[in-house]
Amino acid sequence: MKFVNICSSANGGSQFSDEFWTLSDCDFTPPSPRGYNVTETMGATGILMMHHPSGYKDEWHCAPVPVLGTVLSGLVRIETSDGDTRLLSPGDQFLAADLHGSGHRMEEANGQAYDLALVLLDGIPDMRFGRQSE
Repeated sequence: MKFVNICSSANGGSQFSDEFWTLSDCDFTPPSPRGYNVTETMGATGILMMHHPSGYKDEWHCAPVPVLGTVLSGLVRIETSDGDTRLLSPGDQFLAADLHGSGHRMEEANGQAYDLALVLLDGIPDMRFGRQSE
């Protein structure tokens, strides 16, 4: 299961990396049959939904806490301080873990509003990501 990692770089900037959650066989919902995979449990302090209107563009900012985001609707362009950009669409996940430095910025990418579901994490998840199937 793929996600985009936004992290602080050693030079005080921010950068992207494409990552995959490490998934393991599990019986999280017995008596459902086995055959699905899950990540390790991550602690969270809250969940919020965020709406950005058409034409919205962020200023440069760092994540206030580690944030696991999922795009619900619209197209979102995220830019890191190294000039790299990613275009995320509904269903795409990102981990904003750039807690210091230059940060990142986001904007709508198709002239329409976009919506995000954000999970405020207790800390940055263990960065031992795998290359499991998507």
